[in-house]
Amino acid sequence: MNQTSIIGGINFSYSDTIIVALLIYLFFSGIKVPGYHTVYFLFLSAALVTTSIFYTPYKFGVTAEIQSILTDYIKLAVVFAYFIAGFNLIQEKAVRLSLKWYSIAALLAGTLGIVMHLFGLTFLYQWYDFGEFRYNGFMNDPNYFAIVQISALPFFLREEKISLKAKLLIFVIILGSIFLSGSKTGLITLGLYMVMFIFRRLFKRKLKYKTVLFTFVSICLLLIILGILPLFESNLSLNLDKNLQYQRMALLFTDFNAAFNDSGSSRLTVWLTGIQLIGLSPLLGVGVGTYTAVAEKISGIGTVAHNTYIQSYSEWGGIFATIFYVYLAALLFKATLNKEKKDTNRMLRDILIVLLIGSIAVSLNNARMFWFFLGVLICNLKGKQQS
Repeated sequence: MNQTSIIGGINFSYSDTIIVALLIYLFFSGIKVPGYHTVYFLFLSAALVTTSIFYTPYKFGVTAEIQSILTDYIKLAVVFAYFIAGFNLIQEKAVRLSLKWYSIAALLAGTLGIVMHLFGLTFLYQWYDFGEFRYNGFMNDPNYFAIVQISALPFFLREEKISLKAKLLIFVIILGSIFLSGSKTGLITLGLYMVMFIFRRLFKRKLKYKTVLFTFVSICLLLIILGILPLFESNLSLNLDKNLQYQRMALLFTDFNAAFNDSGSSRLTVWLTGIQLIGLSPLLGVGVGTYTAVAEKISGIGTVAHNTYIQSYSEWGGIFATIFYVYLAALLFKATLNKEKKDTNRMLRDILIVLLIGSIAVSLNNARMFWFFLGVLICNLKGKQQS
């Protein structure tokens, strides 16, 4: 799940083959299908396909391209397969193992990027597309990579077997890999998650000295990043011309408006287009495989929304999107209050929260790890898991 490549317009991951094999095995050994969730998916599928083929061409005057509709629906079906696989992960040890190796894979990808950067191992780019200027690990997008890196932190920060020194080292590696990606979205997501994490820790009834120390060091690191860069803005500009990723990150501290709209971001423009599209079809949306065509028709900008919430509301329609997000909020609240397997539940909850924060500026509708861990969390909260 820490790797994706675009093949035939579809994000392919090596984990897809594992999921297919797992589902085949589960099919013959007794697969568990979540009833209400499957019914929701079937109704959503019917609504999306019908809207794409019949309603959207009539409403907006665009051509319904079957290949585009099929491609986008396959993406939706794939993530639902990950959801089913996660829901069937009933062994507690298997859950912790999946969390562990998902997080370790992110750490290794970050370490590889730092080593490549420090020692100039450019020959590795001939082996895999790590991103010419902005490091994207084994993902196909640097922003996506940065969010995945941050989603590894909940395991490392909450795993009691990991020492404080190791946690600090891991945090620095993850932070370094985000800087290499040049992802402003990633840095903001990291800051918001760490504020949330530190806030919860500070207001716990019983604070361990290690927690206090880690919190203090984390705050210092964030203050150093937020405080030193503006002070040395003139010096930074001399070096940043040679380092695109650092140039992009520095804009967050020197010119936030430019960081929000320039350097290839232009988030506000595509967000407004998506919001306009929602207003034109608030209940039904535009379906799958038609968003870019409709967006170009009404605004001349044929790109995705770069915001999961706007994208889902504009494609799924207000009814299905609202049902999903209300359910998701209730689930995360339940995971916070649940006392059984508390550490595991909160690791899963935090991974989902990180992805949801990142979703504000990145379209993560088809993020495999989100749907997989969502399925795991639902299974866990239903008390279906075994020790």
